[in-house]
Amino acid sequence: MKFTNLIFSLSIIILIAADSTAQSQCPPVYTFTGEEVDDRFGFSVASAGDVNNDGFDDIIVGAWSNDAGGFSAGRAYVFSGQTGDTLYVFTGEAAGDWFGWSVASAGDVNSDGFVDLIVGAWRNDAGGEFAGRAYVLSGQTGDTIYVFTGEAAYAFFGWSVASAGDVNNDGFDDLIVGANGNDAGGNNAGRAYVFSGQTGDTIYVFTGEAAEDNFGGSVASAGDVNNDGFDDLIVGANGNDAGGTSAGRAYVFSGQTGDTIYVFTGEAVGEQFGRQVASAGDVNNDGFADLIVGVPFNDAGGFDAGRACVFSGQTGDKIYTFTGEAANDFFGFSVASAGDLNNDGFDDLIVGANGNDAGGNGAGRAYVFSGQTGDKIYVLTGETAGDAFGSSVASVGDLNNDGFDDLIVGAPATDAGRAYVFSPCGFRGDVNYDGKDANILDLTFLVDFIFRGGTEAACLEEADVNGDGDSADILDLTFLVDFIFRGGPPPGVCH
Repeated sequence: MKFTNLIFSLSIIILIAADSTAQSQCPPVYTFTGEEVDDRFGFSVASAGDVNNDGFDDIIVGAWSNDAGGFSAGRAYVFSGQTGDTLYVFTGEAAGDWFGWSVASAGDVNSDGFVDLIVGAWRNDAGGEFAGRAYVLSGQTGDTIYVFTGEAAYAFFGWSVASAGDVNNDGFDDLIVGANGNDAGGNNAGRAYVFSGQTGDTIYVFTGEAAEDNFGGSVASAGDVNNDGFDDLIVGANGNDAGGTSAGRAYVFSGQTGDTIYVFTGEAVGEQFGRQVASAGDVNNDGFADLIVGVPFNDAGGFDAGRACVFSGQTGDKIYTFTGEAANDFFGFSVASAGDLNNDGFDDLIVGANGNDAGGNGAGRAYVFSGQTGDKIYVLTGETAGDAFGSSVASVGDLNNDGFDDLIVGAPATDAGRAYVFSPCGFRGDVNYDGKDANILDLTFLVDFIFRGGTEAACLEEADVNGDGDSADILDLTFLVDFIFRGGPPPGVCH
């Protein structure tokens, strides 16, 4: 009899769900907005680390088109993770520098106990027209620690910047800078430079294999992929032709020796594998850092729907392939480790799709995936058409000290541009609180609770599946059925 009643209830719910159009969105903890229209604030975002040493990780956001230092000289802003207040504003040296095109934490390069910062200005002319520059800035004082300059005109040095981790194991964090226009290996073959945090000296120079490879278009620390005690490196070359014209490649290099550990190659012409690269953290909890590569022009889900691929640091095997929902989503335009969002001991992942139309034409989306299962944890959607939300994504650590890692997503095409910080604590729809995505078990639990006085949901916020603030009711049921059976919008997160 119980089973019959449950099926009857579910049948009614499924009929009602036919008209369900509710949306669920995680409310941001902070929303940062650019100063002027067309600043492109949010084009680049990153964790700044704890620059003021207050125990809370901070945030850095680039606005490469800001005019404060001259037309499109650019700016980078550092915000307190604890309060959201502005800690520093850095401004480009000259008009057209595009300072803030790339931003990152530099780690603690001078070992003063404060995390430092690195900002790229790839159009700076100090070393020749568009030779480019990268600036390392003190987290403690805001002063300039190092200025690195491109070798030749049109090298585009500073197109990408990142902390390299401590590649030489000297106790000082090092740096990596991409120069994807460098011609040493052929016209626009590209280069990536690794600099010592302790001295500013060059440790390694990696060069693209062939002309137009755009090697260095993306750079990142790979973490310690081979578990030898030295941080390793990953560099994208989205124009490489080994897998077909502009199929793209990504290279993993040993921090200890500079040798090549892995070469990953794009599968199809024009997909630009390696447009973005990042450490994925340890998604399979095997003790080795893993990797994620964005493939924004892959056509598997439709023309330029995009993809993101996750690779094992231990073996180089592919762990996951995530695919964009629809044509022109550009899923994989940005990729990053999300930290451990659901506190299950596995690092999770975030992927931006700045062309997605769910929130309006080109509003954009960002998707968070479980590192443990590969399941979609939740989806964040741009506010209005044309926002390009998801152009940049990053984990920003635990800003509010609630035990859960937080996220930042850039939307640079929103008037002046915006960056949103999200802080998940629990997942709407996980009604039975088993830590898994909303599924039939949660649905039966909710039916039992609403219709037959069953056990109360472990967390009332999780039972508020549609996020309307009301107690669990028929609207939550219809939302959950729509999601599970008909591909409706996914539940978001609660706070």
